[in-house]
Amino acid sequence: MRINKRLLAIFAVFVGCGGGSTTPALENFDTVEQQSDRPKIDAIETGTDGQDFGSDFAEATMDSVEVVGDTGQDIQGDTVSCKEGDPCDDNDPCTFGERCHNGECVGGQKYVCDDGKVCTEDKCDGKGNCSFTLVEGYCLIGNICYQEGAKNPLNDCLVCNPSSSKGTWTEAEAGTSCDPTSSLDQCTIATEGNCDKGVCVATNTAPKDCDDKNPCTLDTCDKEKGCLHEPQSNIPCQTQSLCAPGVCMEGRCLAPPEADCDDGNPCTEDECDPTLGCLYTKLDNVPCDDSNACTLDDKCVQGVCTGVPLNCNDGNICTLDACDPITGCYHDIEDNACCQAGVSICDDGNICTDDFCDPETFACQVVFNNAACNDNDPCTQYDSCSQGVCAGIPIDCNDNNPCTVDECVAGRCTYTILDQVPCNDGLDCSVGDHCEMGKCVADKSGCVCEPDFSPTVTKITSMTIASTGYPGQGLDVDQNPATCAPLQNGCSGGVDNALGPIASLGNADIQKSLDRGQVIALFEYKNFRTDGQPFSLGVLVGKRLDPSNPNCDFQTQQCQFIVDKNSYNEDCNPLVSFSNARVIGNKLVAGGKNYVFPFRLPITAGLQLEITLYFARIEAEITIQGSTITQLTGVLGGAVPKQQIIDAVMAVPDDQLPLPKDTIIGMIDALIQPDIDGDGDGKKESASIGIQITAIPATITGVE
Repeated sequence: MRINKRLLAIFAVFVGCGGGSTTPALENFDTVEQQSDRPKIDAIETGTDGQDFGSDFAEATMDSVEVVGDTGQDIQGDTVSCKEGDPCDDNDPCTFGERCHNGECVGGQKYVCDDGKVCTEDKCDGKGNCSFTLVEGYCLIGNICYQEGAKNPLNDCLVCNPSSSKGTWTEAEAGTSCDPTSSLDQCTIATEGNCDKGVCVATNTAPKDCDDKNPCTLDTCDKEKGCLHEPQSNIPCQTQSLCAPGVCMEGRCLAPPEADCDDGNPCTEDECDPTLGCLYTKLDNVPCDDSNACTLDDKCVQGVCTGVPLNCNDGNICTLDACDPITGCYHDIEDNACCQAGVSICDDGNICTDDFCDPETFACQVVFNNAACNDNDPCTQYDSCSQGVCAGIPIDCNDNNPCTVDECVAGRCTYTILDQVPCNDGLDCSVGDHCEMGKCVADKSGCVCEPDFSPTVTKITSMTIASTGYPGQGLDVDQNPATCAPLQNGCSGGVDNALGPIASLGNADIQKSLDRGQVIALFEYKNFRTDGQPFSLGVLVGKRLDPSNPNCDFQTQQCQFIVDKNSYNEDCNPLVSFSNARVIGNKLVAGGKNYVFPFRLPITAGLQLEITLYFARIEAEITIQGSTITQLTGVLGGAVPKQQIIDAVMAVPDDQLPLPKDTIIGMIDALIQPDIDGDGDGKKESASIGIQITAIPATITGVE
C-alpha cells in the first residue's frame, strides 16, 4: 500500500503535539512511527536544557520523503522466495520501494533525511528513523542556524554561544564593542557603543548634523521623526552663479532677472568674474552724487562718494542758518533789535561778509567770511569767498594733447582740432613732429624702447580653434550660464564658441606657423604673484631667437627671444595687456568685458584676417616652480563682430583669395551665427570664439 507523505507528516505533527498541546512531544511521535512500522524522526540532539524543536523538523522532513508501503514483515531474500515484481523488504530500514526480482528483494531507494539546515547533520539511523544532530560550533535559535560568535541581527549585545545555550541567545561579554544606533533617538548619533547586560550603551554621543546645505531651508531635528527641513522665503541666498545674488522662495534660491554685480555704489567699478564672483574696483577722483543736499562737489575717494560740506551761512545775522540733507540750506528769520523783517540794519549786501550789529548801540561790524558763493562764471568751480570777494577755480580743460586748442565755453570744455602745425610728442628720439587731424605724429623709426623684462614669460606652442562649445573648448563669454554655442556642433555649461564651425578651415595653418617660427606669441607676467592679487599680463610678438641660442628648439625648450618693438607703445608698455591677471591655486584668469585682443584668424588656406577679440579672457591651468611657469594649458576666449570678419575679407585683394569673395562671404554667413551683444544695443552682432592654447617657459632678452 502507498502512503501519502503529506498526510503522514500532518499526522505525525498532530500526534507529536499530544492532541493540541503547545509543547512538541517527539517521544509520542516516535512511538506512533514505531507502531506503524514506518521511518520515524528522532528529536534533534541539542544537548541543552531539554528544549527541542521536533515538530518543526517532522513536518519539514516528511515533506521531502515519499514513503512506499512496507509489507510489515521482513522477507529474507536467501530463504523466502518472492513473486517477481511484488513489493518486498530488503531488511534495510533506511530504504523503501523494493521489488522482487529473480527471487531477490532489490531496487530499494534510501530515505532522504534533509531538514535544509546547514547546522545539522542529517542521517537515517539504521532503524528506520531520521536523526538531526546539531553541529558543533552552531546555535539553532528560532529555527535559524547561527555560527558561534554570531550577533543577534537586532541586538549586537546578544550572541550565539553554544557552550552556554544552543537554542537561545547569550549576553555578550560586558564592554564588547557594538552599534548603538538602535538605542538612540533620531537626533543623536554615536560612533561607539559598549555592551552591558545584553544592551548596547552608546558612548561619545553627538547631535545629528541636519544641515542639508540648502540656504533656503530651516534645518531642525525631531527626536522621533529625525531631520526636518522647513522651506524658507524672502531671505538672501547665493545662486550657482557667483555674480547673481538670489532670494529664497519656498525653499529654492532664485535669482531675479535683474540680479547682477551692481552694488549701487557709484564709486566702484563693478565686474563679474565667473570664477571669483563679483569684483569691485574702488574709484578715485570721479564725480558722483552722495545724495546729500548738504555737500557739494561730490567726488569718489577710495570707493566712497564724499562731498565738501555746504556752507549755509548767508552772512545775515538776522537768520539762523542750517542744512537739511534732503532740501539743503534753510534760513529761519531771527527777530531782534538789529533786524527789521529779517534784514540786518548793518547788511552791506555782500555775501562774502558777515555783518554784525550791537543790539544796544546798533554799531555795525563787518567781517570777511569763507562762505560758498557763485561768481556767476560758468567756467569756474568750487566758488568761495576770500577777502570779501567771490571767486572760483577755472575748470581745467587741458587734454594734454598738443594738437587741440582747449577752451571752456559756457561751462563746457571744447577742443578745436589742429592740423599740419608743429607739435611735440614728448619723445627725444622722434623727428618731424606735426599735427595730423588732432594727433601729434612723427618719424619714430629711430626709437627703440628699452623695457624692463619680467623673469616670468611663457611662449605659446599650440593654438587651436575648438570645434564645439563643451567645457574645456571655450569660455562663458557673455557670462550667462543658460546660453551656449554653437548649437549645431554641440555645447553645454554656458560655453560660448560660435566660430567653432570654421575650426577645421584654419587650425592646420595656425599650427604650421607656430612650428616654423613664423608666429612667436609670448605672455609676459609683470610683478607675477600667486596670492590671488592682480598683476599685469602682457601679450608680445617675438621677432626671432636671441643670437646666443640660434639652435634652441622653441617648441620644446626654454629659449631666449628678441621681441618686436611694435609690441610696445611709446611709453614702453605692451600694446596688448591684461591688468587684472590673477593666480588662484594653479588657475590663471585674466581679462573680461573691457579687454581686447588683436588676433590673426585663418579662414581658409592662405588667408589670415586681422581681427580683434572683444570681451577677451584667458583661463588656464598652470604649473609653477618658484617664479617660473613651467606649463600652461587653457583657453583664450572672446567675441568678434561678424561684420568685422566680412569687412576684413572684402579688404583683401581678389588675387590673394583662394576662392571668390562671394563664396567666402556665403560660407561665413552660413557657418557663423552671432551669439554675443557686444555693443549693448540688445542685438547679437558678434560671434564668440574659444581658442585652446598651451605654453612653455621662455625668456625675453631684447627688443628690435
